[in-house]
Amino acid sequence: MAERIPFKNLHSREYQGHKKKVHSVAWNCNGTKLASGSVDQTARVWHIEPHGHSKVKDLELKGHTDSVDQLCWDPKHADLVATASGDKTVRLWDVRSGKCSQQAELSGENINITYKPDGTHVAVGNRDDELTILDVRKFKVIHKRKFNYEVKLHSN
Repeated sequence: MAERIPFKNLHSREYQGHKKKVHSVAWNCNGTKLASGSVDQTARVWHIEPHGHSKVKDLELKGHTDSVDQLCWDPKHADLVATASGDKTVRLWDVRSGKCSQQAELSGENINITYKPDGTHVAVGNRDDELTILDVRKFKVIHKRKFNYEVKLHSN
């Protein structure tokens, strides 16, 4: 069983770098890097040292032309992070180089993204209730489905 540590015994640290509100944060699979996505159209990767008190190293991932609404790390690779943006693109980044290694343009403003546990696919949701699944190896769409939701009002 994991040891429980009371909040009063924890230390906090503030990380500064984004110019606007942060919408998403996520740890990589080995817990050494924390990524954040922001309305400022960037994602940042923070190299976290558990007991380090030195200046925190961060890397800015630039290329999106709208808000980075969500991001997620490859569950098998500690240096690959995927971002979903309102600019209708999904991007895969290699944080060793800071470069976008893959990009796909989808049909709507992307707001959700998650990796399949084996790291082979990402699922992306957009503001128009459309779900898209991409094969990560080719970064091609393999499935797309639109969900139609209706609001029914009932009177008593």
